[in-house]
Amino acid sequence: MGAAPVTVSIRRISLGAGYRYLMASVARGDGAGVMSSPLTRYYAESGTPPGRFLGAGLACLAGGAGVVPGAQVSEEALFRMLGKLQDPVTGQQLGRPPKAVGTAYIDGKGRVRKAPRPVAGFDLTFSAPKSVSVAWALADPGTQAVIYRAHLRAVEFVIGYAERAVFFSRSGHAGVVQEDVRGVVAAGFDHWDSRAGDPQLHTHVVVMNRAQCADGAWRTLDGRLIFKATVALSTLYNAVLSDYLTGALGWGWEPMARRHSAVPKYEVAGVDAQLQAEFSRRSGAIEDAKNALVDDFVAAHGRQPSSREVLQLRQQATISTRPDKEAHALGEQMAVWRARAARLVGLDSARWVSHLAGRNELPLLRAADLTDQTLAGVAGAALAQVAGKRATFSRMNVLAEVLRQLHGARFADPTERLAVAERATDLALDRAVPVDPPEIAVTPAALQREDGTSRFRFRGMEAYTTQATLDAEARLLAAGRCVDGPAIDPSLVAAAGAEPGTGAGLSVGQVAAVRAVVSSGRELDVLVGAAGTGKSTTMAGLRAVWETGFGPGSVIGLAPSAAAAEVLSQVVGIPTENTAKWLTENARNTDRRAEVEALQAKLWRASPSRQTKAMRERMHALIAEGRAWSLRPGQLVIIDEASMAATFDLDALTTQARAAGAKVLLVGDPAQLSPVGAGGAFKLLVGDRADVPELVDVRRFRHEWERDASLALRAGRAEAVDAYDEHGRVAGGDRDAMLDALFNAWRTDIDEGRRSLMIAGDNQTVTDLNARARAHRVADGLVTEEGVRLADGSVAGVGDLIVTRRNNRSLSTGSGWLKNGDTWTVTRICRGGGLKVKRGDSHREVSLPAGYVAESVELGYATTAHRAQGRTVATAHAFVDVTTAREPLYVMTSRGCESNRLYVDTADQPGTETPAPGSELTAVEVLQAAVADTEAEQSATATMAEHWTQAHSVGQLSAEFQAIVADGTTMATDAARELERARALAGRAELLRQRAHSQRAVDVPDSVQTGPAPSL
Repeated sequence: MGAAPVTVSIRRISLGAGYRYLMASVARGDGAGVMSSPLTRYYAESGTPPGRFLGAGLACLAGGAGVVPGAQVSEEALFRMLGKLQDPVTGQQLGRPPKAVGTAYIDGKGRVRKAPRPVAGFDLTFSAPKSVSVAWALADPGTQAVIYRAHLRAVEFVIGYAERAVFFSRSGHAGVVQEDVRGVVAAGFDHWDSRAGDPQLHTHVVVMNRAQCADGAWRTLDGRLIFKATVALSTLYNAVLSDYLTGALGWGWEPMARRHSAVPKYEVAGVDAQLQAEFSRRSGAIEDAKNALVDDFVAAHGRQPSSREVLQLRQQATISTRPDKEAHALGEQMAVWRARAARLVGLDSARWVSHLAGRNELPLLRAADLTDQTLAGVAGAALAQVAGKRATFSRMNVLAEVLRQLHGARFADPTERLAVAERATDLALDRAVPVDPPEIAVTPAALQREDGTSRFRFRGMEAYTTQATLDAEARLLAAGRCVDGPAIDPSLVAAAGAEPGTGAGLSVGQVAAVRAVVSSGRELDVLVGAAGTGKSTTMAGLRAVWETGFGPGSVIGLAPSAAAAEVLSQVVGIPTENTAKWLTENARNTDRRAEVEALQAKLWRASPSRQTKAMRERMHALIAEGRAWSLRPGQLVIIDEASMAATFDLDALTTQARAAGAKVLLVGDPAQLSPVGAGGAFKLLVGDRADVPELVDVRRFRHEWERDASLALRAGRAEAVDAYDEHGRVAGGDRDAMLDALFNAWRTDIDEGRRSLMIAGDNQTVTDLNARARAHRVADGLVTEEGVRLADGSVAGVGDLIVTRRNNRSLSTGSGWLKNGDTWTVTRICRGGGLKVKRGDSHREVSLPAGYVAESVELGYATTAHRAQGRTVATAHAFVDVTTAREPLYVMTSRGCESNRLYVDTADQPGTETPAPGSELTAVEVLQAAVADTEAEQSATATMAEHWTQAHSVGQLSAEFQAIVADGTTMATDAARELERARALAGRAELLRQRAHSQRAVDVPDSVQTGPAPSL
């Protein structure tokens, strides 16, 4: 599906750090206190507007006197907010004083560690879509003011919504009670451009981590929901901004395709992709300056600089080319922007912007215009989309999808849009199944909300699934427990030559796994193996054994991607396909059978003729196709990389196999990456058994310590990071320095003839690494500078390494067809933008059409963690930052046989223009946080069991009881009754735990499969 475009980012701000960088860019001129004309004074004066107060919580400041929204934020006020968590006006402490920041200390291994800092606030950064920023940059002053005001109004609208639906606090033992807040205290800082100097209208909204609750107490905010709501807030901001701009300027909006995602982004109609690309260029000044310094170094020393020296040169180039955010007035910046745009829009850019007006042809809707019956289609589509991506989901997930469904419509006012979106979300959730257990007792009135719901149940944190998901998981569990499937006598393992010493090369552990799979009789089986344990070799031995019992051709392979399927075919020697293609073709068998029956009826009455011959040939072709895309009794279907297979795909394939009398084997590692669609099924099946065949002997790595460290990282143990650090595999620093170090180490490996891989977690970093690789190869004379433009905006010339990103079965590669993930070397540039390419050492050239090159080809020197899963190289070099989670980190550290090195961005502010003083972490701290952060999706069944157990646990019930007793309005008799309830439920929770432990399986109430959760 792909992710939605996100224009709102959220990060934490540590106490005492992070506020100076916001003040640093503020203009210091005489007019700094005048906010009535927020743009005009910055045309001639450098800097950006002073921060302004916003948020409903302002009314609670200054002892209730309040602060006027829009009032200017002084540096002292911001320091009180983020440095002391105090009232920015009076300096009064708000709530409990924050814990004092400790001093640095030496850990047990002799390393200096910084003391952790409390969270002082949250930075919500609202960035206008690129087309809006471009139009704003090129417009006349009057239109600029309108656009700017629309942006500010959209920010304020979203913050107001978040105050009602996202910002909450907690109280009671273990924070068991959710507290509504009276609003947040925030400061907004408007910025004009990106670090690269491109127009980027955006606002930092810094929310203080203190809010006044209904009882008058000041408490910290609950950050969990804030981060979960990021996408929904981003989608709401985009929609609200579009309504404001359509209302003010008559602008139209059109969907634009995005790379690697089926979710479009909506941009201003008339601002084309080429113009947006002009103002989305990452600055090449640092790279150019560094290359010049390297040339000077070579001239002076007669040799190439070492990696360390290159890093020093890079730092020098970064400092010398860093744009000064206070160096230019807005008017100067706009002059530069208009000059850059002149070749695309003409010299009169303001006139060009004026022609964008009046392009909206859609009616401006109101909530009353859309009935629930009309919205039922929106609700159904949104629920289907969300359920297709996630096994479980939240209200915010559904709201975000509803807003995307509605983005193409125009509304008279954002409140009308939000009202419609909330109604459609309610309709969607009415069709969903709650994952959380129902309330089983009445909560005392003092701990209820105005609508009667319990404050023990956290609003916004509820989880949902669909009955279809639960049913699919139930069918998979049933198939995994059924032992009536095809099986082979375990004695045939030796007959097939799979025993150690018989030539197959299997270890004792691999043979045991093969024997367990072939003899289990399970209709759906699993084989687990950590990275580097020889899963491919085991599958090859498994094929030999299975064919001994069921004959040649009785084993086929499937994988979630075409590239993975091709690898499976090569290593196991079986016909393979990707799961999506198999399911599509199998579904067509119904049409094939109908056509065959129709042809048979015609042939029964037909006389011999050329037409009759053609019909007969067509019939036989259809029969052959049907057999090719069908399963038969005794067949073994191996699904490799099963952790990345979506639940509904696995259910469909298993259903086919059970109907045909075949067996399905899922091979993979639940500790690696999850699928794009709803997943968690593989992990669910693994957890449902006590006798899972598992490969535990890691054979990939040259060094013994790396084998142990990879397994520790896979298990989520923080000490794994120490092993990599102690063996010199970890480097830390700013992003540019780390990318430089990573690239130079990769380049050294390549020059020495090693198979090496650069890996990153996001597409932008991959693009950056590819650009560095290409620039150096051009400089070394290995690649031609001239070439054709690719889908990622880069250029590929003769000699470049590229990767194809879309399957195309019509383009033959000699041994197959063009696949997503295939890598090639460019051999020739064709007229019109096409490419001639070859794979590896092959002499056969393949022609890539210009259209395919422009849409689906990228440079291939670096890759994402998702595309790297399943690959093995000699050395791997991975870029890590604070957004990296355990699963991609594990993939990154397990690709290289000889070494795996980590280059860690230690800045705690990804995406901001200037790092905040004191915000940097050490490389080890970033890696430890990544190990602790798992993003593996869990099945709906397992999530439901977990939520039920937690809700009925002794700890939860004890905390609820303490909150009830602590409330002064509760009668002693009520407390006693609640105590009995707590004891009863504690006993119930203990029984549930004992049953789960005895079964060694995920256990949920039977009635979950048919609807609402049962009453206890």
